[in-house]
Amino acid sequence: MASSSNPWGSPPAVSPKTNPGFFYLSGGEKRPSSRSFKDVLTGHAEAKGSGFEFKKSTVKGVPAILFSEEDVVRLATPYQFTLVGKFTLRRPNLDFIRGFFRNLKLSGNFSIGLLDPRHVAIQLSNDLDYSRIFSRRSYYIANCQMRLLKWTPYFDIKEESPIVSIWLSFPNIRLHFFNQHVLHAIGSVFGRPLQSDQATAARSRPSVARILVEIDITKNHPKEVWLGSEKQGYLQQVEFEKVPDYCNHCRIHGHSFSDCYVVHPQFKKIKSNERVDMKNMTGPNQKTVVTENGEGSENCPTEVRKITAREEAIINKEKEETIKGDTNDVNEKVNVCNEEVNDGLDDKVILYEDEAMGAPWLTKMTIMMRKCVYLLLIWGKMI
Repeated sequence: MASSSNPWGSPPAVSPKTNPGFFYLSGGEKRPSSRSFKDVLTGHAEAKGSGFEFKKSTVKGVPAILFSEEDVVRLATPYQFTLVGKFTLRRPNLDFIRGFFRNLKLSGNFSIGLLDPRHVAIQLSNDLDYSRIFSRRSYYIANCQMRLLKWTPYFDIKEESPIVSIWLSFPNIRLHFFNQHVLHAIGSVFGRPLQSDQATAARSRPSVARILVEIDITKNHPKEVWLGSEKQGYLQQVEFEKVPDYCNHCRIHGHSFSDCYVVHPQFKKIKSNERVDMKNMTGPNQKTVVTENGEGSENCPTEVRKITAREEAIINKEKEETIKGDTNDVNEKVNVCNEEVNDGLDDKVILYEDEAMGAPWLTKMTIMMRKCVYLLLIWGKMI
């Protein structure tokens, strides 16, 4: 399982007598000593008990409270196991969400808080639960999809974090490197290792090792790493499983930068024209077919026309019949099957085959009805 190391250091000690709520920040810490009135007026405040400093200043023409990068990371330490759940269309009430997480039977405590109408903060208490939840990427709660995003000190609810959990596979890794510490060391090349899968931990599948890693998908990552000593080592292949699309312009998941409608508005126009063409079609089995223009016009090298799937099947059938020299009708094919019936009459059953779909479309009930009609016709002729 993932080690306790994290981007923000170790979590602060929590007093067992204190119930750390969602916005708990300073549990177990001593109260800071009092500061002089001069320190307050000058804007230089040092919380000796808390161990971080801030000062008042101005940035881009607005008042600012400035912290060092190290202090920002230390302030974020209590939230190192926090995820953000984003609901796309609608969100169930918080009690329902809390009940859903209670049913997951997590190993530690958790807390759910509302960030805005679409986002909830999920604060977990250990890396085991964190890895388990984040490895899923999304949950469905009361038929509402909740996508999971990584929380960082720089998280903005208007954007989606590019850091996602991805399984890395190491096919044909040498047996002596089938070690948790070695695998986590390899995973640290790409991001923050979280956990290995069950088969890897049990070493029951020596053909491949898998490890879950937090990876920034906006960066370029190597496809192989050198493993072993400098002289006797080898290149180990690395496979990334199910990497989601991410747009660097929109800062959201779901599409790539190359497919972005905002960056490439012409793509949206082409897609809109395709939808209009589909609406203009009539019939359930129609589709657009692009055929080469026989005239070879430079301005219009291709000719686009709409035909139904049935028409396409008929055209293909006509080509086959022309080659075979068969003069039978290509619109439908009649197969006559002779069966013995209970009354001794020869039952001639006509089966029609749908040429467009290339498969029989008559159900057993329809066949029986046609048999009855055919027998009635024969009986009428006999009378």
